[in-house]
Amino acid sequence: MITNLLTLILAMFVAAPVVYLLGKSMGKSVSWLVFVVFLGVTIVLGLGFPEVTTGTIVEEYAWAPAPINLTFGLLADGLSVPMLFTYIFVFAGATMFSMPYMERRLKMDDMEESNEAYARYYALFLLYGASVGGCMLATNTLQFFMFFEMMLIFSWLLVFLYGYGDRKRNSMTYFIYTHIGGGVFMLGIIGAFWSVGSFEIADLVHIVDYPNAFWVGLAITIGLLFKIGAFGFHGWMPVTYSESPAPLSAVLGATSVMLSTYSMARLLPYFQGVLEPVSHIFMVWALVTILYAGVMALAQKDTKKLVAYLSMSQMNYCVLGVFTYVAFGVLGSISYSISHGLAIGLLFLVSGALLYRTDSRDMTEMGGLAERLPIVILASLAGFLTIGGVPPAVGFKSKFILLSGAMVRGFNSGTTELIVAILAGSLATLLTLGYEFRAVWKIFYGKLPKKLEDVKAVPMEMALPLIALGALAIIFGIWPKLITDPIEVFIEHLFHH
Repeated sequence: MITNLLTLILAMFVAAPVVYLLGKSMGKSVSWLVFVVFLGVTIVLGLGFPEVTTGTIVEEYAWAPAPINLTFGLLADGLSVPMLFTYIFVFAGATMFSMPYMERRLKMDDMEESNEAYARYYALFLLYGASVGGCMLATNTLQFFMFFEMMLIFSWLLVFLYGYGDRKRNSMTYFIYTHIGGGVFMLGIIGAFWSVGSFEIADLVHIVDYPNAFWVGLAITIGLLFKIGAFGFHGWMPVTYSESPAPLSAVLGATSVMLSTYSMARLLPYFQGVLEPVSHIFMVWALVTILYAGVMALAQKDTKKLVAYLSMSQMNYCVLGVFTYVAFGVLGSISYSISHGLAIGLLFLVSGALLYRTDSRDMTEMGGLAERLPIVILASLAGFLTIGGVPPAVGFKSKFILLSGAMVRGFNSGTTELIVAILAGSLATLLTLGYEFRAVWKIFYGKLPKKLEDVKAVPMEMALPLIALGALAIIFGIWPKLITDPIEVFIEHLFHH
């Protein structure tokens, strides 16, 4: 049962300086405190599912007086709770996975292991998760943007301080791209305020009555397309994902798809009247991104770059679903973002486990690891089945609903939308299954290289997150109503009120 949303968010923010101070004396052991905080938030959100299936929870606190009359508001409903529950669950798993992984990362030649390094990492990790939580519960666009910028800063610091290779260059690429997107998004927020005279998201209900509504909606859309890595705006994504530590890559991937889809589902339906006439352009854009990134994934030898392009490809299904402006399409987009967030977090952790045990990210140097790493291959299969939309994983129903919405839009609108739906459901799906099964074969089957004959199972702190994320993907697949029931309440309100 959710009793106080502000306390839930503050618990993560307040715990961060405590983690930093304790970490300076405890070192890596402070990771357990971060794990407990994330797990506690996950449990509270999970217990709140019944509440948001029947209603909403709103909290408002005075923030800025007249003439702005701005409140600091938090909203838990059928959209925010299932998404935030899954997101923080990924953070909890990534935190536990970090325990052995970051110990090894900090012992590499380009890093210096110290209590200070552990303290910074886990405090920033907690602040990153808390910031996204603030975004997903915000009731006004200014508050949303504040948390959005905080999330970008904390994630940038993690990439800069703990990434591989040329950390300065990679982190700056991430910073520039995401802040250009954030700046365009902010222009949309300001434009909306000039029109309706309010930052409250609920007040956007009349935005289409104003002459600049199209440009406001376009600015918000473009800003979010930077974050989700649409083709042309994706320059930051492959290098940031592949050159970040695996636990950070896991939560970066989950953030991109889940926060972007959440934002589109929360904000863009208000602009349906002005954006629907050009929505087929965004559907085509999404399909181009899906196919381009899919081909790039098929060409990869590097396990992390494979997952990076895979993520870029699949998360744009969510863009496709939202811009159908059909109930099934939006429902499928939201539920697929949840399944993708789980799966992409899982697959980045799998790539980290492979690196941890083989000292390589090159699939051509692997093979025959199925017997040596049984938990890793099971986690890989759970992640790939979810991404590929294969039962019993949760990706099956969510992608089926999404593509059903795309087909409905195609039959009701025109040839372009129908072709997009058919290609997304056929060619793109075959491409997805192609690079997935290619990766499984190269890594886990065939002849075991001589240098990998002594490979041992991954540590328990790595195995448990792999098991937990894989199990949740299957549980949601077998009982999809656990997440779709509250989302359907949101969709019903969205399209029929």
